Amino acid sequence: MQSAVKRVSRYLEYISLVFLLLVFFCVLIQIIMRNFFNTGSVVLEELARFSLVSLVFLMIPVLVIDKGHIIVDILIMHLSKRVKRVFEIVTQVVSFGLAVFLLAAIKQVMDKNWSVRTPAMRMPNSIYYIPIIIGIFFMAVGACIDLIEAIKDKERTP
Repeated sequence: MQSAVKRVSRYLEYISLVFLLLVFFCVLIQIIMRNFFNTGSVVLEELARFSLVSLVFLMIPVLVIDKGHIIVDILIMHLSKRVKRVFEIVTQVVSFGLAVFLLAAIKQVMDKNWSVRTPAMRMPNSIYYIPIIIGIFFMAVGACIDLIEAIKDKERTP
């Protein structure tokens, strides 16, 4: 299961890279249009915003799965191994619970607003939220795997 999750993590990372490049080119074109042609594009602004949101939410599970997210361990590094394990379990339960809560919240929003379209590109929310849902879902998967390994008292290597 871990190898499948790591493979998905790599795909999400590659997709995020595409979104990063899209943000870069949208902003670059906007700068050129505003400085040389005294005009801008609301479509490019919205596309850059969508790309940035997609980039952020698709990289969350990559960082969680690869254990590349920021870990503040100033307190934890002074605790015994057993207490560290308890902290790890609590952290993963909270992470998993947050992901489930966010997915439920997005479902409620989408129940009422799935067909609402963005102002400039006219993209429906059902498409706009896909990267967010994928990112949060795989964050939950990564937290669940880490929780199981913390309970088994094994440390997963990135």
